[in-house]
Amino acid sequence: MPRKTTKAEKPAVTTAEASGAEEMAVRPSEGTADASDLLCPAQAVTFRLNGQLYGLPLDVVQEIQQLAEFTPVPDDAPALLGLIDVRGVVVPAIDLRVLVGLEPRPFTLETPMVFCRVRGHVVCLVVDAVEDVIDLPEGGLQAPSGLYGLADRMLGMCRIPEGLVLLLDIDRLVPDAALAAADASAGGR
Repeated sequence: MPRKTTKAEKPAVTTAEASGAEEMAVRPSEGTADASDLLCPAQAVTFRLNGQLYGLPLDVVQEIQQLAEFTPVPDDAPALLGLIDVRGVVVPAIDLRVLVGLEPRPFTLETPMVFCRVRGHVVCLVVDAVEDVIDLPEGGLQAPSGLYGLADRMLGMCRIPEGLVLLLDIDRLVPDAALAAADASAGGR
């Protein structure tokens, strides 16, 4: 369940007090949500795209599978790979690399697919590698910089021992066209 950080919690990244260094706060940039207003999920599923660590709140992830065959659909959305029939449910398959602005890369049988719930639908996100389910530090979510192209599709950023996690907002990330393609295909059954 997402938890809202409170004003008493430090919404900023701080340097280690043990080092004797002065506390340094990193504030969200203008035009983004105040860090105290960010909903911080307790856990996230982390995965990699082009070496960068990304995450999705655990409560939106339904399952993770290895690559399956897609049924191509005529569509102008370059990230929409096609549709998958998962236990009788038509699911749009989306190349997350393309969706976030990276170059596509060839898939293998080991390429993972992350199935997520979004706006009453299930979608499949094809990623480079799935890492782990992690606990997010309470109050550790920082608003993304408005300079980052994905800022409007992110919940925020969080530092963990493995590095910086870019936590994506599934509701704003998945385009309506992908959901419409699944609806159109399901209506034809």
